[in-house]
Amino acid sequence: MTSKTNKIRNAREANRKFKKKANPLAAEKVVFIDYKDVSLLQRFMTDRSKIRGQRMSGTNVQQQRELATAIKNAREMALLPYTKRTVSTRAPRPGKEGREEEGTLEMPEQPITSEFANVNDEADESTETTAAEAVETEVEA
Repeated sequence: MTSKTNKIRNAREANRKFKKKANPLAAEKVVFIDYKDVSLLQRFMTDRSKIRGQRMSGTNVQQQRELATAIKNAREMALLPYTKRTVSTRAPRPGKEGREEEGTLEMPEQPITSEFANVNDEADESTETTAAEAVETEVEA
């Protein structure tokens, strides 16, 4: 058995009339949906390049099928993207501050040979430097 508030809510929803969305293709008198008309097709796609649903776009069933086919053909011909990359920044996790100090690693000093040393010649000791010395020279420069 339903509660009294649910009965009232259901009665209100039954009386509510929804306004049907205007059909943009009928308003512009589009007869044929062409896959080459990228500007028209982009209006029926989301910002992430997904095909909008029939309720959101306001088209009827047949037009929605034609739109979907045209968008898929345009994607295949590389006129429209399959997806668009979105950059999202994530909030730092709580308790992350203490972990940074624990996770620091130091690299052991290894000799770095000059990039211009001849392959056939043995590397001179004058061209070898340690990683720490290389960093110090970069900081000074």
